[in-house]
Amino acid sequence: MAYKKSSRNTFFAVYNISCSKQLFCRGQTMGISSIKILAVEDDAIYAESLSLIIRDLGYELTGIADSGLVALALLEESIPDLILMDIDIKGQINGLELAAQINLVRRIPIIFVTAFKDIETFKLAKLTFPKAYIIKPYDPISLQSAIELSMFSGAVQNSSVLQPKTMGDTFYIKDNNRLVKIRLRDIVMVEADENYCFIDTNQKRYVINMTLRDLLDRLPREEFVQVHRSFVVRKSAIEEVNIGEQTLKVAEKNIPIGKTYKEQLLTTLNLLF
Repeated sequence: MAYKKSSRNTFFAVYNISCSKQLFCRGQTMGISSIKILAVEDDAIYAESLSLIIRDLGYELTGIADSGLVALALLEESIPDLILMDIDIKGQINGLELAAQINLVRRIPIIFVTAFKDIETFKLAKLTFPKAYIIKPYDPISLQSAIELSMFSGAVQNSSVLQPKTMGDTFYIKDNNRLVKIRLRDIVMVEADENYCFIDTNQKRYVINMTLRDLLDRLPREEFVQVHRSFVVRKSAIEEVNIGEQTLKVAEKNIPIGKTYKEQLLTTLNLLF
């Protein structure tokens, strides 16, 4: 999907810049301080607006990137606590693709700040599991609320009480009225459909009520790799990779390779050529 630059309401952007200091007192946030934020925004006015609001709230701005390439370079220098991400940015990849690429290697909360209001873009954004989706021109108070709720929910999820456990050699899933034992070594691939995952083993296909991201948190990363927004495969089960057709074969099935996952896939393979 191609994204074109949307017309922006300059008055509201300038209004946000001029009023941010009136709405907030420096350093008086909702109880969470020292939040490090990376902003990905290629519009100069909105970039300045974000910069002023972030600093007025007492957060630390680690940088402003106007493209995916610049954002990835900044991430190599410093890891933020949160990313404010525009969708229509400069460069070869948009904000949605950049978010998917970041999710492959790091778990950083992302809030989309965008002018796109259409349902198609929103559905695509949901596939990257953002913490919030804010429409421009934004209200600084709403932005602050989204930032701090995101950080609060992240702190709760990372607590020792709720931390998801990595699967052992076996686990159990519900199959009708039975609890069936699944051996981790028998899983060859996982296919996602909204909030459900289909687990393919050597013997049978099972369905569980869990998002792909949550399941990925429990699968050993050294054994499995995500190759598409809807597919995760066991590395050792990959029989063939068709670079031209952007597919791979697992258990005699052709699986699509997403362009944002291609590089990550190739780096995990033991290539000899």
